[in-house]
Amino acid sequence: MIPEHSNLKSKDRISHAPYNFIPLPEKVVTVDSNVDQDAYSTNQEEHTIHTGYIECKMTTETPLYIRCPMSTSFFSEHGDKKFYELDVDRKNERARFFHLENKNCPVIPGSSLRGMVRTLVEIAGYGKMQWVSDKNLVYRAVGDTSSLGDYYRTKLLGKNKINDTETNKENKNNVKYFFDYPSANVRAGYLKKKGSNWYIQPARKINGETFVHIEYNVAQTVNCGKRNFKQGYNKKDIVEIFINPPRNRVVPKRSNKNLALELAVVHEESDISQNKKEGFEKAVIVRSGHMGGKTEKHMHCAIYEADPDEELILIPNQIRSLYSEDKDISRGIPSRPLTEDGDPLFYLVDENENLVFFGPTMMFRLPYDESIISFVPEELRKEDEIDIAEAIFGYTHEKNSLAGRISFTDARVESAKDGIWLTKEPIHPKILSSPKPTCFQHYLVQDSKQNHNPNNKFELAHYATPSNETVIRGHKMYWNRGEVDLKDIKELDDENIENSKSHTKIRPIKPGITFSFRIYFENLRDFELGAILWVLTIPGKKETEYRHKLGMGKPYGMGTVKILSELYKTQRTERYQKLFEKDSWFEAVQKVPEESRNSLIKTFEEYVLVQIKYNTEVNSFSEIKRIEMLLKMMEWEEPSTKLTEYLQINEFRQRPVLPDPLNIRSTMKQKN
Repeated sequence: MIPEHSNLKSKDRISHAPYNFIPLPEKVVTVDSNVDQDAYSTNQEEHTIHTGYIECKMTTETPLYIRCPMSTSFFSEHGDKKFYELDVDRKNERARFFHLENKNCPVIPGSSLRGMVRTLVEIAGYGKMQWVSDKNLVYRAVGDTSSLGDYYRTKLLGKNKINDTETNKENKNNVKYFFDYPSANVRAGYLKKKGSNWYIQPARKINGETFVHIEYNVAQTVNCGKRNFKQGYNKKDIVEIFINPPRNRVVPKRSNKNLALELAVVHEESDISQNKKEGFEKAVIVRSGHMGGKTEKHMHCAIYEADPDEELILIPNQIRSLYSEDKDISRGIPSRPLTEDGDPLFYLVDENENLVFFGPTMMFRLPYDESIISFVPEELRKEDEIDIAEAIFGYTHEKNSLAGRISFTDARVESAKDGIWLTKEPIHPKILSSPKPTCFQHYLVQDSKQNHNPNNKFELAHYATPSNETVIRGHKMYWNRGEVDLKDIKELDDENIENSKSHTKIRPIKPGITFSFRIYFENLRDFELGAILWVLTIPGKKETEYRHKLGMGKPYGMGTVKILSELYKTQRTERYQKLFEKDSWFEAVQKVPEESRNSLIKTFEEYVLVQIKYNTEVNSFSEIKRIEMLLKMMEWEEPSTKLTEYLQINEFRQRPVLPDPLNIRSTMKQKN
C-alpha cells in the first residue's frame, strides 16, 4: 500500500498555499499493445479506431501570460545576462507575450496546450509518475525544531549528549541540547583546482582541530568586526591572523540556557595577533553574519593554514554540480561563493572518510541521502510498461520509442471585443516567496499509520525518512482563484523594484480573449480518444463549473481558461472516394453527436476502473477520491482567496502541513 496523507486535527498545524497535490495513483493503468500506425482500418483487434480533429474555443477568464523566447540575435548579444542586467528597452523586449509574425498579436503555442492536456491525461488516466528529478535536494536546518532539525544536527554535531549521564554529571548541565561543536567529521580546508578537477586541500590539524571559534570581541582586536548578513561577500570577509591554538574543547557561556556546546574557542585577546608570535599558528578568519533568531551569533570561525602533507580530496563532479546548482538558488541572503582556487571552506566526511558535501560556513547546507525520485514507488515508474498518455503522445525510452498519434496547432486570437492587453506597457509582477520542494511538510505525504503524524512537527516525514514510509504528494496543481485584477498581480511598491535583482517584467493579455485551436488525432482507440475528451470536458458535477490552467503567474490566479470543444471524425471510406469538394479538398469529416462523444468518455472511465479495480461502493469515475481531488482543484472560484495564499516566512518555522484538496476548505474554515 502506498502511504496515504492523513488529515489534520490540530487547527494550529494547518497550512495553506495557492497550490495542492493530486496523490500518486494506487497503480498504473497500462496499455497492453499499440495500434498499428501504418494501418488505416477503422477496426484493429477489438477496438474501433478513430481519426479526425477536435475544434477548440478557449477564452481567458483571468489575465494570461506566456513569455516569448529570445530571438537568435537577442540571445547572441544578451543571452548570458541576468534580467536585472538588461536595460529598459531589452527588459520590455523580454516581457513580450509569445507571438509569431506580429508582436502585437499574441499566440498560445501548441506545445503549451499539449503539455497541459498530457499532464491531465497522466493524472486522470492513472499514468506513471516518471517526470521526477533524480537529484538530491540540499537543505539546512540549524535551528529547526522539527524532526528534520534533529536529523541535520546529528549529521554536523553528532548525537545529543544530554542522555550521556557521565557527560552531564561532569559538566553539571541542565539543558535540552548538548553537542560537540562540530562533530569530528566536520573539517576545514581550501578549494584547490588541478587541471579540470576540483579538490579540497585539508587544513592543518592542531590539537585535533582544523579550525576553531573566535569570540566577536576578541576578533575586533585584529580589525575583524561583525558583518551585515544582507550584504554581499568581499575580500574583507577573509582576515589573515595568528592564534594561540586552544588545547582542548570547553563549554563557554551562552545566552541560551537550553543549549550547551563543547568547542575549541579563542576567548582571550592575548591569544590572537596580526603578527607572527612564538607558539602562534597562522589562520584565516571567515566572517559570517547573524541571520536572525533570538540568540544573536557571537563567534567567527578561524581555519588553520593548508597542510601540504595531507592528500587532496577529490570533489566528484556530482557533488560539485549539486553545490553549484544549489548556490545559484535565490534565497534573499547572500552566500559566500566557492569558485576560486584557495577559497576557504568547510566539509563533512562519513565514517569511511568519504566526502559527503562542503560549504562556505561551518553549518553548511547538506544533500539528503536519497533523491526525490526514490520517494516514488518503483511500480509507478517502470519503463517497460506503457500508460495511456504514452500510448497517445508517444515516448522515448532507453531501449525503444514510439511516435505520438496526436498534434496541437497554435491557438490564435479569434475575438477580443475590448482590446487584448491588460496594460499598455509591461509591468513588474509581485514576488512571491513560494516554498521549494525542500518544504517537506507540503511536498511529502504525512501518514499517521507510518508514525508520521501531521499534527506533531517532531514526527513529520522528511527526505531522510525511509522511502517505504512516505512518498511525494503527487502532481502539483494551482487553484483557480476567481476573478483577478491588476492589483493582484502588479508590484505596487516602487522601492522594491528599484534595486531588485529578482523582479521580472511581463505583459499579460486580458480576460475575455477567445482563441481557437485544433487537436488532430490519428488511429486513436475508443478509450484513448475518450481520455482526451475527458480532460477537455472535465465531466464532474453538473452544477459545478471547471476551468483549465495555462502559462505563468498561476500563484497570482493568472492563466485560468475556459475550453469548449467539438469532435469531428474523418470517414475513412468516403475520404478516398473523391478529391475535391467545391473549391477545396474533400476531407470527409463529420461532427460527432454529443451522445457518441459521451460514450467515448464513458469508455475511458470504464477502462481505468476495470484496471484499478476500485471498490464497488463507487458509482462513477468522478466519485473516486483521487479524481474528486482533481475535480476540486479545477473548480472555478473555489476555494476563496484567503485559503490559497502563501504562508508568511515566520509561519513556515512551525512546519504546518498542507491538507489534501478535499479537506482544505473545511479545515481552513475552522481555523479562520
